[in-house]
Amino acid sequence: MSTPIADDLASDALQQFHADLRLALLMQHKARLYLLFRLQFPTSEIEPFHDSDDVEELDFRAFLSSPPPELIASHGAYHKLLRAQNRLSQRAQETMTSAGDDVLSAEQVAQLLREMHNFDRVADRLAAGITASLTDIDELTGLLNRVAMERDLEREQAQARRTGRRFTIAIVDADHFKPVNDQFGHRFGDLVLEALAERLIASLRPRDAVYRYGGEEFLVLLPETTLEAAAPVIERLRVQASAHKIGDGDNRIIQTVSIGAAEVSAEADLEAAIERADTALYRAKQAGRNRIELARASSAA
Repeated sequence: MSTPIADDLASDALQQFHADLRLALLMQHKARLYLLFRLQFPTSEIEPFHDSDDVEELDFRAFLSSPPPELIASHGAYHKLLRAQNRLSQRAQETMTSAGDDVLSAEQVAQLLREMHNFDRVADRLAAGITASLTDIDELTGLLNRVAMERDLEREQAQARRTGRRFTIAIVDADHFKPVNDQFGHRFGDLVLEALAERLIASLRPRDAVYRYGGEEFLVLLPETTLEAAAPVIERLRVQASAHKIGDGDNRIIQTVSIGAAEVSAEADLEAAIERADTALYRAKQAGRNRIELARASSAA
């Protein structure tokens, strides 16, 4: 069992690493800009930042003052960041070599930019996880998990009691997801879930929230929003989920989602409300998938 002193020490180490990581990522971005400058002007004598073109400086770990605390080093989000870092460093080295040989292609630069984007995405997730003490964040998607979901739903219902304004919840399920895992493997399936999580976040309004509900399901919270007002927001989620292919190398698919939504009142039983949304989701799947269904009950209990 942890003690208050041990908890304080762990919290201090986490805060220190968070500050250290922010600085390391800032310096990595600086090295990244230098790399892009050198790709564009390989023979220029101008030094925009420093006199080194060492690709190793793209490794954020070079700027950390000390190794991460055990809480971080053993966490899946950190290991995912390390893998993204290794891919970025390898791609940067290959790109620099091609530039030196004067055979650099647009596709190579595009691949490098994709690795940079992927690194930023994973780094943002880790930073968010540290901010939440790595207790409320789903390791795979970077979304809030069910623990945070339950807390936030109770908080939103307490707000509904004060204001009298109802809110809406929606359950989003990836269609035919088991065949995706079976055909392409679980690693590709994880990539699909990560991409869906990003698209859900991008499609929501500022106060809305999305959680990893379990498996290939997500729960969306739309505060102070009636079911009718929520409908176009939910439809936008459905459309954006399959707006572009999700791919990794040769494997690229269109992933659709089905969504069931229910309105929740201040007096509602939260579990019953989630069950109503889940029942609406089942109707969407039975009706052919890639659609939304609203739980239009006589009372939003």
